[in-house]
Amino acid sequence: MESNDPLERATTREIRIDTWTDDDFRAAREADLAERTVPVASMIRAVALCLLLATLLTSAKLVEITERMAFGPSRDRALDVAEGVDRVANFLSLNRPYDLIVDLRDANNDRRTSETIAAPTPSMTTTAQPTTTAAGLPTPTSTTSTTTTTTTPVGRIVTVDAPLRVYVAGDSQATYLGQAITTEAGALALDVVVDDRISTSLARPDYFDWPTRWAQVVAEEAPDVVVLFIGANDHQDMLDGAGERLVEGTQAWQEEWRGRLGFGLDVLTADGATVFWITQPPMRDRRLDEGMAQINLLAGAVVEDRPDVVLVDIWPLFGGTEGYQERLPGRGGEVTDVRVGDGVHLTRAGASWVAELVFEQLGDRWQFE
Repeated sequence: MESNDPLERATTREIRIDTWTDDDFRAAREADLAERTVPVASMIRAVALCLLLATLLTSAKLVEITERMAFGPSRDRALDVAEGVDRVANFLSLNRPYDLIVDLRDANNDRRTSETIAAPTPSMTTTAQPTTTAAGLPTPTSTTSTTTTTTTPVGRIVTVDAPLRVYVAGDSQATYLGQAITTEAGALALDVVVDDRISTSLARPDYFDWPTRWAQVVAEEAPDVVVLFIGANDHQDMLDGAGERLVEGTQAWQEEWRGRLGFGLDVLTADGATVFWITQPPMRDRRLDEGMAQINLLAGAVVEDRPDVVLVDIWPLFGGTEGYQERLPGRGGEVTDVRVGDGVHLTRAGASWVAELVFEQLGDRWQFE
């Protein structure tokens, strides 16, 4: 009689021979190795469900990306959709894990929010009117020097025990520059803080308010030197204090942008800090290149009468009138990749060139032990 016990049944010769023949093993193996198909409709539903879940889990990031878009009907429509998705995710509490990760990241980076300070107006600064071409584009900046001259007296003695406090701020261009200043200072005693914010600009305080952030840094960190590498994202329309749209490049837009830069410099220099304004390099895209030439010209008009602001002009260093250059010879003659493939950013090596200019200016203004 056949046993009901699995162990006994498996070890009984007669049962084993009758149940597990070679054909049975081959059939079982072929069944295991057989190709299994899934209906296309099921795959599409599964992918769509995963995408929907991912969108809800990161709805805040979707809103953030949409807010970076240039002002216009397309941005308005996209922002309505993104905010709607974020509301649904918030109702279902699906965006809480992402929000927690962001909070932890910001706390680790000491990126706290603060109350918004007074918005700048063009009347806050009095700067010379820049010259423009017949097409309304700025005349290219001079290529005769890389930095402005100054009569600023030599500052305090800088030692290891009393290092020079350096605050590097800006958009993604500031990332590599901050790394270069931090790691390549050599004998210069520097205490460097890097504050790089991707896709930020003076044109869009609705996305990130730099003057408010700078007021916080001045109050909490009291830097001796501020290195600003920002402006690559300012080639876009702005909203003035009344909410009116200002078209990029127009006279009203230029006055508003100069006012914002002047106001930001007022905030940074209020406690005696020296600001190094890094100009933009030539860009591969023609329209962006023209926009950066305009930004450089406007910034030059703002800082020219400010003894506490140093203009570090890198436009000629990376091509100047010759235009965008991806590879350039260094001091030793070796050819180096100085621009990233996107045609906008500097490479780490290119940022080191800019850091050298900053170090030279620091050495002229402070006494390093």
